[in-house]
Amino acid sequence: MRYSTDIVVIDLEATCPAQDQGNNAIERSNIIEIGAVRLDRRSLEIIDRFSEMVRPRDYPIPPFITDLTGITPAMVADCDDFATVAQRFLAWFGPRNRAVIAAFGAYYDIPLLRRECADWGIDYGAHIAGGALDLRAVATVWLAERHERTSGLTLEGILGKMGIERAGTLHRAVDDARAAAAVLQVFHLGRASL
Repeated sequence: MRYSTDIVVIDLEATCPAQDQGNNAIERSNIIEIGAVRLDRRSLEIIDRFSEMVRPRDYPIPPFITDLTGITPAMVADCDDFATVAQRFLAWFGPRNRAVIAAFGAYYDIPLLRRECADWGIDYGAHIAGGALDLRAVATVWLAERHERTSGLTLEGILGKMGIERAGTLHRAVDDARAAAAVLQVFHLGRASL
């Protein structure tokens, strides 16, 4: 399998108001970590990675976010704000049409990234064109072809069904991006190379 561009698999960790526990709406969230891996368009091997934490502007990290991600307020207190980290991420991502962006469950990460860029006056579209490759949909096709249940599965559940032993920490952005990239690798290559 060959793609016309490299694939950048992204994962975001975010914070929201404490009262929003279990309902982290895009409109009321701040990114606290950006993690991404770049897959070579021909081999689908990971050829580069990006990982940075972000100091949130509007929503401090409540205890339930720390419980989920392991990210504490102290860990982000001295980090750069979103505008600074996003500029580094977009420079790493590269110019428009040089890579396609992908995420596991693109319905959350991509709109959140777009919204944060808009809020900070950053031109998302100068780097990232169009929509995103949703790796949850890729996993659903893989599971359906094997007559496996396709509803209600998490990334962890899908990795288990694909026989992939997870590396890294759950709900840390770059580790989740690597795990999501493994879904694409298994789909096309029959194996993952984390």
